[in-house]
Amino acid sequence: MKAVTAAVMRELEEAAMAAGRSAEELMERAGVGAARELRDWCEQRLTPAHRQRWVVLAGKGNNGGDAYVVADWLAAHTSQPVTVYAAAHPDTLTGAARHHARHLSPAVPVLVVDGALPAAALEAGGVIVDGLLGTGLAGAVREPFATFIRQINASGRPVVALDLSSGLDADTGEPLGGAVLADLTLTMGLPKAGCFTVAGARHTGALRVVDIGLPEAAVAAAPAVLQVVTAADIAPLLGRRPHAAHKHTFGQIVVAGGSTDYAGAPLLAGAAALRSGAGLVTLAVPATLRPWLRPRYDALMLRAIPDAGTGHLMPSPVWDDVVAGAQAVLFGPGCGRVLATGGALAVVLRTPHPLVVDADGLRLLAARPELLPRSVAEPAAAPPVTVLTPHPGEMRALLDGFGLGALATAARPEQALALARRTGAVIVLKGAQTVTAAPDGAWCVNSSGSSALATAGTGDVLAGLIGGLLAQGWTGWDAAHAAVFIHGLAAELAPTGRALVADDLLELIPGALRQLSPFA
Repeated sequence: MKAVTAAVMRELEEAAMAAGRSAEELMERAGVGAARELRDWCEQRLTPAHRQRWVVLAGKGNNGGDAYVVADWLAAHTSQPVTVYAAAHPDTLTGAARHHARHLSPAVPVLVVDGALPAAALEAGGVIVDGLLGTGLAGAVREPFATFIRQINASGRPVVALDLSSGLDADTGEPLGGAVLADLTLTMGLPKAGCFTVAGARHTGALRVVDIGLPEAAVAAAPAVLQVVTAADIAPLLGRRPHAAHKHTFGQIVVAGGSTDYAGAPLLAGAAALRSGAGLVTLAVPATLRPWLRPRYDALMLRAIPDAGTGHLMPSPVWDDVVAGAQAVLFGPGCGRVLATGGALAVVLRTPHPLVVDADGLRLLAARPELLPRSVAEPAAAPPVTVLTPHPGEMRALLDGFGLGALATAARPEQALALARRTGAVIVLKGAQTVTAAPDGAWCVNSSGSSALATAGTGDVLAGLIGGLLAQGWTGWDAAHAAVFIHGLAAELAPTGRALVADDLLELIPGALRQLSPFA
């Protein structure tokens, strides 16, 4: 899905009105769609103690009009009381905002506020809905909005922003003298480019896109600042699976990794590959490690690779037999960085299977870039798909290893694209708003996820998801960006972000798939 500037978004809304939609109808669709998303997110994410009432803050423009629609819908469709705190009297509004303010249920109190929000608006149990300032903000935030923003951010209450966090520049993501720190942003029509800058991401929180009925032809012709992966992009990839199927229909993946120092990583990756829908998952682990392992799922198969008692993967004649029946290979989770393990990577890189390289496998590759056939002009010898999944530290090592060290301070998309072109691999540059880049120049930014993923082992889960999708016949590009989105959405479904561990994430993958597709 395209992320656009505020100016392009205004042009698309004008195109919708030229096609027959009124401003009032567009605002109605925006507000109702946002209210539904808001309710569902709060019921899923917040306990009843933290969602006892809706505190809707309405500004003076169209963002305020959206807020009135949201307030009206919440009053009609939820049991929690709704109060609107307005920056201007409803009678002073104009256009569609005035229309919807006048149609607000008389059961919803509207309190006009000038100066500061009253203490009642910030009490425990309230969910704050930010409809103060939208994409039309020009220049620094003025009073009383600057005060409102400071109060919201200091309140400790859950905050949901309508379209854009108040005070944020829609194009750059920079706070214009202060901006609301939202936990969820419900953006209207298309995502705004500012939500995907480093500064903007800090104020956006989770992101949902609300369909307001923009003309498809106009959207297709509109210029994009970047491509953003949303649920609407992933759902079509998760189509109906054949009913007359067996385990081999959905592919086998070999997960090669583990060492005496990091025994759990391949277990996490292998379990995630199973959760992706792969039919068979084999863990290839050092023989010394094999007796210690107790897989979480009995469905995981184990193969011991002779290791001369080192506890690390080594080159061995058994590799050909291990990977013979596989449709994909994942190398690296927990493998360590000893020299012999680099030799094992060299063997695996010569197999004719789609390949994911993760974790310490990336460090080994960075130290020996000549191992990757595509990096030495031997495209015919390269595996059909290679996906590299670095976090920022591993990315720096890869850039240095492949002669791209000058890009160490470049923007993340630039780094990912350069490495993709140099290696011929699909690059998944992990972190907040993960970047996926392909050798042909395509790239996108992920919109799912949360800080819950900032814990050990979640990267192993992501690598397993990617490998599992490759084993099912997905392209490298589709497997990579879809797995990243599913992984992030699973984290959003966690009952608590602070206490999530990677093992929990495995159990959340089915729920994420169910949200995305009826065929999950």
